[in-house]
Amino acid sequence: KRFLSGSKQSREYRREVDGLRKLSELGMNCPNLLFTARGESEDVWVVTEFIENSSELSDLLVGLHKVNPKREKQILRSFVQTLLQHWQAGVYQTDGHLRNFLWDGQHVYTVDVGSVRFVGRPLSIAHKLDILSAMLGRYAESFRHVFVKSFVQTCHEIGETSLSKRMRSRRFMHHVTKDEARNLRRIWKKSQRNCTEYLKTCFQHKTLICQRELDPFLIDVLKSQPDKLMEMGQRLKDGNTCTVQLVKWADQKIVVKRYNQKSFFYRLRHAFSMSRAMRSWANGIVMHQIEIPTARSLAVVEERQYGLPKRAYFVMGHFEGENVFNYLNSISESQGDFERVLSQLSKLFLRLKQLRAVHGDFKAKNILVSASNICLIDTDGLRFLVRRRKFYNEFRYDYQRLLANWREGSSIRCKLDNYISSIFES
Repeated sequence: KRFLSGSKQSREYRREVDGLRKLSELGMNCPNLLFTARGESEDVWVVTEFIENSSELSDLLVGLHKVNPKREKQILRSFVQTLLQHWQAGVYQTDGHLRNFLWDGQHVYTVDVGSVRFVGRPLSIAHKLDILSAMLGRYAESFRHVFVKSFVQTCHEIGETSLSKRMRSRRFMHHVTKDEARNLRRIWKKSQRNCTEYLKTCFQHKTLICQRELDPFLIDVLKSQPDKLMEMGQRLKDGNTCTVQLVKWADQKIVVKRYNQKSFFYRLRHAFSMSRAMRSWANGIVMHQIEIPTARSLAVVEERQYGLPKRAYFVMGHFEGENVFNYLNSISESQGDFERVLSQLSKLFLRLKQLRAVHGDFKAKNILVSASNICLIDTDGLRFLVRRRKFYNEFRYDYQRLLANWREGSSIRCKLDNYISSIFES
């Protein structure tokens, strides 16, 4: 691990080295410190052993390569035991992220030790709950449910009943919700800057942000000739406001949405506003991380002329599905698939309510349905954490707009209303 020269980096280097030594002295699993070295430009290197056959917990538990439930339970149990061991010794991570822990098949190892703090005494229950709340606020609701269940079970087995009881309280879950809101704002800001996940570059009056793993050839096209993509594939929509194209790129289907140039006065009024394309990109990133079903954001390009917004392009993954109106009308109301779609719509509205999120345009064409999932699209107007006074009126409007896709008194509308209306009662 390399630390560049500078007072801040020097402090981080010292914390890293001291942390590795202290954890080893306490008998806690971490990579063994081999040696440190100083480079010619005053940068410092910290060299530790490599943990063979290890993976970050974030990849195993919430990433793309999730393990089976039985294995997940074993890993979670070991992780919970590690946390409790740390806390009893007065040790805790200020950056409580799962990527700061490795699993080698038998043990959990603590890495990124520079963010570890040593207080010399067991942590109080209140401190433990604050750490757990901040950590759980980073992850989707499905993982939180599994983690809390495993944590409570492990606490019961070792006699930590007071902690497990507090974890199941409404007050604790309220704190987790608040931390989730803070994390949502963090993700929103992170999606618009250069970081390990996203590449941001500015060139020739253009701004490009994209997923770092995006095909380099596609990135080149977006930089030089984004309109070239609008000549490929199939036209899905050709309107005054935007043009939408389905493109097959390297055996993958993508959707390119171009926001067309507006009048001079419109551009002048919105000179300092975030473009609709950028909102679509950022909303897609946030929704993907907090488990609101939507097409994955791949890239966004903004063009400006004399400082005024010109055209913008939003690139997303393609979701193969039919709009919710056609889908529900095409199947029998007695089929299990009909019930499945209603259940997924109910979960969608419940998740939006938890995050005080308003979409603004719940037309049937903006909800796509496949044989297994649903997908909410056209999210450039979606807003999170709307003020409570405004939220419930706007949220109810979203719901009424969904119902309005079917005529008054129709059986589908009645069943949908019966299934979802309870969300608005509390």
